[in-house]
Amino acid sequence: MRCAAAVFLAAVAITGPSAAQEASDDGWRVTLGAGGLYAPTYEGDDDYRLSLLPNIEVTYSDVFFASVQNGVGYRLINTPTLRAGPIGRIKFSRNEDGDQAFAVSGEDTNDLRGLGDVDTSVELGAFVEYELGEVTLSAEARQAVSGHEGWVGDLAARWSGRGEVLGRGVSWSVGPRARFVGDAYNEAYFGVNAAQAAASGLPVYDASGGLYSYGAGASVIAPLSSDRSWALVFVAGYDRLTGDAGDSPLVQQRGDDDQASLGLFIARRLP
Repeated sequence: MRCAAAVFLAAVAITGPSAAQEASDDGWRVTLGAGGLYAPTYEGDDDYRLSLLPNIEVTYSDVFFASVQNGVGYRLINTPTLRAGPIGRIKFSRNEDGDQAFAVSGEDTNDLRGLGDVDTSVELGAFVEYELGEVTLSAEARQAVSGHEGWVGDLAARWSGRGEVLGRGVSWSVGPRARFVGDAYNEAYFGVNAAQAAASGLPVYDASGGLYSYGAGASVIAPLSSDRSWALVFVAGYDRLTGDAGDSPLVQQRGDDDQASLGLFIARRLP
């Protein structure tokens, strides 16, 4: 994935579209937070950077949600077992100079020199979730209307539960995931045309779509106060790039198809 902010969006989001189901009260709720994420500097890189990232989440009842991590969505179908509706997500730009606004460690990468920038992408689509006891199956399909201009499809299964650590109740989730992308997506991030080859030193490469990555993600949320308004959130993820993304000379010559990330965040739910 990505600049560090983008890893946080897609690979290790703290919660998915179903997160607002935990809110039992009607009305608006705002959660503010921040923390650190250790992740590859761009999709397919073998160098990692630590970034400090903000988090703002707004929900209304259990039907509307909006955050940088989870996108903006609305549950048109909202039953105890089935949820579905429209969703929009933002994928931040990838700059060929390697600059990252939130990075606090490491140097700007030179791997992308000559490949050009990929502008910020607005992706619009739909999601569906189905609960089978403690397991939630989910799927999303989105089309970018800017930036990479390709389509993205995500499939995931999440096993969730609650436990106790040091006398405090914690909630956790873990499960596999896979991503499929269209030709335009892979060409934007992993293709190399003749002009880019001359400028970057990489060979010409035509990237097609298909299975993009597979892996797993996990999160643990531990309340820090008795009213659960303060919480500590740990996230971790691993994905392996495959298909034309994994075979790209950008990944094979300058990066790695194994992508991991670790994050620790503190969040405060406002009254």
